[in-house]
Amino acid sequence: MAMTAFALRRRRHGLSVPRRVCIESMGRESLLIEAIHLDESIERALDIDWTADDETCRRVGWWLVRNTGTLFHVGRRLLELSTPGGALLPPKEFRLCLETESTDEEQWSAPMLQPWSLILCQSGSLPAFWKLGGIIYHPEHDVQWVWTRLLYLHRDKAMARTTEGWVKLGRRMSA
Repeated sequence: MAMTAFALRRRRHGLSVPRRVCIESMGRESLLIEAIHLDESIERALDIDWTADDETCRRVGWWLVRNTGTLFHVGRRLLELSTPGGALLPPKEFRLCLETESTDEEQWSAPMLQPWSLILCQSGSLPAFWKLGGIIYHPEHDVQWVWTRLLYLHRDKAMARTTEGWVKLGRRMSA
């Protein structure tokens, strides 16, 4: 086993492939090439013109974030590069709950989350999920910073359904 690891290290060094690749510093073309090398099925699965434009980066990014580990991180970085300002939002069809409309009472009583941030997370062998965080304001509660899992984003009403209930979305943090 030690001999195999040594041989792989020697081979990687001989090909001038860096041992650690910093995904954050890679450009679109490099990330797309890395995606093809890491996921052999991606070329067959996505029938696209492999140019480093926003649409290709988005499609490849959403395909990759379904995975864990390096594939997830490459996909998330492609999504960040294809989004103006790098501030990610879930796709319009994203929905983890049946309830997509808040009642009048929920709209009136929902706390305000401002400023807020939305991140795409993944840990271990679990699939990716969205976390919504920010400072929560409500007349009946103390002002505090919260992180909660996003279940649905209602863009028109500027509200979000989370594991804690509905929240109004104020100003978003810059990416």
